[in-house]
Amino acid sequence: MDNKSNTKDKDKLEKIKALIDDPKVIMLSTRLDKIPFSVCPMTIQEIDELGDLWFFSSKASSHFNDIEFDNRVQIMYVDNQKQSYISIYGNATHIVDKQKVNELWNPDLTNWFEGKDDPNLILLNVNIDNAYYWNAEESKLVSFF
Repeated sequence: MDNKSNTKDKDKLEKIKALIDDPKVIMLSTRLDKIPFSVCPMTIQEIDELGDLWFFSSKASSHFNDIEFDNRVQIMYVDNQKQSYISIYGNATHIVDKQKVNELWNPDLTNWFEGKDDPNLILLNVNIDNAYYWNAEESKLVSFF
């Protein structure tokens, strides 16, 4: 990939980060192969420098099992006030990484987990394949990737 493509990708990633600034609650869709597919709210903990999305999840959740079956996911983000509407397709992976857990952990997570050492705690990493956003000024769907 040439530098121009790298710059474009970096610019697109920065646009996604700017659109998904706050709140970071999204709807995660799994089992895209069935109708109706499964949906649950999740909170984005980080969009890293590679453009991967990071979430905390539970091994006891239905989406954990769904991703074991088929790791394709869709993420929907809506912020009506800012007119930010984003659809992301990607591949999800369960990650066990104590260092990353420590990096992303915040006390509010004790509402769902017993702490950083909760045996059900797992990181969910989503690698973006395709992303689209609604350009409200032009009233059209725009592709990031």
